[in-house]
Amino acid sequence: MDTKKINALLTAVDRGSLTAAAAVLGYTQSGLTHMMNALEDEMGLNLLVRSKNGVQLSPAGQELLEGMRRLAQAAGELEDQAEQLREKNSSTLRLGAYSSVTRQWLPSVLAEFRRVCSDTEVSISVGGIPDIYEGMREDMLDCAIVSYHEDLCRGFGWVPLRDDPLVSVLPLGTRLHEGCFPVAGFAGAEFLMPSDGFEMDVDPVLNAPGEKVLPQIRYTNLDDAAIVSMVAHGLGTSILSELVMQGIHDEVLVAPLEPSACRRLGIITSERGQNDRNIRRFVRCAQSVIGRMYRD
Repeated sequence: MDTKKINALLTAVDRGSLTAAAAVLGYTQSGLTHMMNALEDEMGLNLLVRSKNGVQLSPAGQELLEGMRRLAQAAGELEDQAEQLREKNSSTLRLGAYSSVTRQWLPSVLAEFRRVCSDTEVSISVGGIPDIYEGMREDMLDCAIVSYHEDLCRGFGWVPLRDDPLVSVLPLGTRLHEGCFPVAGFAGAEFLMPSDGFEMDVDPVLNAPGEKVLPQIRYTNLDDAAIVSMVAHGLGTSILSELVMQGIHDEVLVAPLEPSACRRLGIITSERGQNDRNIRRFVRCAQSVIGRMYRD
């Protein structure tokens, strides 16, 4: 039931006429009359008695008066709570990101964001590809730094930040070809698949048209550093990214892939979020800071 119509009826009764109520509510008299007729049709009852002297409640309207006032009050309280929540959310930016992004990019980006938007808190949710996209679709996140996947990005705004090259992670002593590791070299090898949906970035490398490679894949629930440590101990090979490998110093061989591959990192926003001032500021800060990081 439309509480706007209930409020309009109560105003008409309190003011004694549809003309007076229309003036208070900002409607035309014909528009308000149409609302009252629609409300009566919806309830299947005549609620008002109209006369040249104004309007008053019908007997049915009198019986429903207390219930209508309670409904209008409850709707007003709900709207007040919603407004308080909107104000709270507007001062908190809910950001999703990969762990590698939080380690390598976010400290500098958030320092810049705090400088230009000091009144906004940032809450960070770390997760993998499925978690972050689901968080966006469930409106649990305002924006997120993720890798681009066409199907998952439908319905979101996309702001590219940087292509993050994928690299082979190999035991020391593995033979390379002109400084690179051929993707075909993973065929039959024990391959440690990173967790949290990273396979969505890796699978296109192993399943390129005409060059499908079939390693012995072991799916894991390990973080990046644990994957690298297992490779260092001769327990398999893997594919990670340059951003992931920054700051990880285990004794492994890290080499470019042949053919080369990358994941496209950027910021996704909801349709509503594209017009949010805080999100626009965060996007500008991220673009500026990351641009400076990789400026030659």
